[in-house]
Amino acid sequence: MSDQFNFNDAFNSQTMRGRANVAKATWASMGLVYALVKLHRRNSKRREAQLYCKGCQQAMLHA
Repeated sequence: MSDQFNFNDAFNSQTMRGRANVAKATWASMGLVYALVKLHRRNSKRREAQLYCKGCQQAMLHA
């Protein structure tokens, strides 16, 4: 195995190995985007929940 990564050899559309690498990279990037969206939504729900009083469910004013 060579010391340098050759992008054209790894993602060659003419070979089965290259096509498999493209498919794996696509699935990995989609999974990463999904995870980032889920984390962002969870954090925004936490931030929104901190704005409300737990007992009375009224918005607390920031002075």
